[in-house]
Amino acid sequence: MSHESVVALHKICGQNFDADVLIWRDLLVEDMLQKQQQSSCQSHNTCTYSNESDTESNESSDSDEDSDENGTDTECDIEDDCRSEECESISSCSEEEDIMEKLKDNHSKSIDIECEDDDDEITGSQNDVSCNERTCMHDKDSSDSLTESCSGSSEATIDITHEQQDQLLDDSEVTTEDSDGAKRSHNLGYRICGDNIDKTVCSRYMRLDRKNNSLHYFHLFAVQSRVCIPRDEMHFTSMPDKTEIAATLLPSLNDDQILKENVAILVSRKLTNNLKFFRLTFQELIQWHIKHPYYKEMSSKSLVVPLGILLKNENKASDMIGIVNHIHHYVPAVPDIQEQVLSTGETVDVDQTSLHTILFGGDQLTCARARSAIDNKLNSQTPHKRFMGIEPVIEDWHTKVNFLRVIWKYYYNPKSSAEHVIESHIVALAMNILGMTNADQAPDSSILPDAHLLWMQPDDFRTNVLKMLTLRIVDELSLNFNNFVYKDTDDKVRQYSIQLSSLGCLYLEYSDAIREGDGNRVLRCWRYMLPIFASSGCKNYAIEAFNLLLQHDYILPPQEAGQLIWGRFINVKGQPGHNIPNDLHMEHLNRILKQSISGLGANKSASAMQRVAQALGAISPFLRNFDEECKISQLKGVHNRQKAEQDMKILLTELAPIVSLGHSRRHKTFTNPRDPLHMLSYSELNAWIEKHIT
Repeated sequence: MSHESVVALHKICGQNFDADVLIWRDLLVEDMLQKQQQSSCQSHNTCTYSNESDTESNESSDSDEDSDENGTDTECDIEDDCRSEECESISSCSEEEDIMEKLKDNHSKSIDIECEDDDDEITGSQNDVSCNERTCMHDKDSSDSLTESCSGSSEATIDITHEQQDQLLDDSEVTTEDSDGAKRSHNLGYRICGDNIDKTVCSRYMRLDRKNNSLHYFHLFAVQSRVCIPRDEMHFTSMPDKTEIAATLLPSLNDDQILKENVAILVSRKLTNNLKFFRLTFQELIQWHIKHPYYKEMSSKSLVVPLGILLKNENKASDMIGIVNHIHHYVPAVPDIQEQVLSTGETVDVDQTSLHTILFGGDQLTCARARSAIDNKLNSQTPHKRFMGIEPVIEDWHTKVNFLRVIWKYYYNPKSSAEHVIESHIVALAMNILGMTNADQAPDSSILPDAHLLWMQPDDFRTNVLKMLTLRIVDELSLNFNNFVYKDTDDKVRQYSIQLSSLGCLYLEYSDAIREGDGNRVLRCWRYMLPIFASSGCKNYAIEAFNLLLQHDYILPPQEAGQLIWGRFINVKGQPGHNIPNDLHMEHLNRILKQSISGLGANKSASAMQRVAQALGAISPFLRNFDEECKISQLKGVHNRQKAEQDMKILLTELAPIVSLGHSRRHKTFTNPRDPLHMLSYSELNAWIEKHIT
């Protein structure tokens, strides 16, 4: 294909690249309009009912007196009451139509004001896509179509996108099926995620006026929520006193018990993979997926819409404000411009726009800079200028990497003679507790009598035995946050193994919760990582953990709080146990985009990169279909795991004397191991939380 053909194909594929997100936004606007209409009707009916009751009481007293004089007046009064009720119903309907017309006018007025303000405030490159004419026209047309659907108009629109939108708005619970066969409900909400994308364009012949160019842009995508939180599950608690917040944010006794039960399941998997007795006895009883209330929804394929790149650098404050301003165009808003008369007699327009909160996910640095950009606009006059409706939230993949760094910070040293892996320590500690000297041996008879006959027992009996053994192993770990009694011993070698296995099990729990898409388990892991980050010097991630827990428990409305924990994952395969964090999917999109940009050759201009990024959502299915037609094998997306049975046996043999009980033993590089989960006392954590609340 020629260069002109490729450019034309990119333009075609990039047309209306964010149309799905605009439809999601308009559907949420429709829900907000319906709620406002219902609330206004309820308040009007309440006032009407009170007036009717007063009128009826007065009329009843008068009718009693009149009926004594003339009994035929009662029928006339009844007819008059019926006519008055009809008039009141007609006036109520007319008032509803007036409300819808007012919302329609205010919406168009707000969009015009917003676009003018954005043009005045945000100055950037010519390729900045914030507040362009297409977005404004779409907002105005979508407002018209929404108002017509509310008023019952059946006129057909010309634009095909609006026809699809009207069809979706006929029923707020309608579900459609996309090209990948995944059914979608269009009133579940959505989340926008972003991250920086860096690219270095090397000059073939370097000159003073032609050097290597380092590009720093910002990449965005939107993902639709797969979980609809039922109304009866929505509970919003008021903010308690700051001295009581620590008790709700930190792990509770119930969290300790649930964590132990989940870790017991994870330990059973490790024992089955590495110990012959467990493999032969409990292989078919292992629980490979820990299910949760939304297991079916989180096993479905995610609907992701790439939103292209912005020619802005998040490291610059002005560019970050422009990024947040661009994201704000996807925030659902119901404008309400009211006229207010001042004491001087002058009339001014007051913006009382209602906004639906949209979560903006990213890594720790992106969240911190987004909050700074929002804080810089707090003194603005309108909700749009203050960037209301955007809530920055941290994602899980970068947090998972940072948590692993904390583990290696305290339990790994390059000067050590060997690298002790987490799994080998867990299995070796389990063998020591069960009285096993090698991987092919059965547990000691004092712990499990008649172990060689256990495989003949019923499934329920073996399941209970497996649970009993794994819980006995987990009890030796220091996973209790509450009622934890630190057992200081002179055997620092075994203490090192227990602490490493404890944090390793918490890391395995966090990883498995992400794979299963279990928001409750992920949130519970964040409660444990808060004291770990606070005590290990990871100040920024400790603050993000505190913000995340505070957002879920107190700050966000109930529906957004549910999306906060259940919208953190993306499933690109549509299979159970294949969820990944949003920021990891962002890294995957960055890799695909960089490959596409590399294919531009010498034509790596800003406009060309934007064109490729906007067409990314349409190009990927084309490439996948082409590979399937040509029978080109696809990468599995995971690394091939080589069999390491012999290596594991050697490690277990070396670790057997290490994890056993001893006296006055110390590692050369870890003379006094410290547990970051219990390094700070409860009072110190409480003081830390109170400090950051104020």
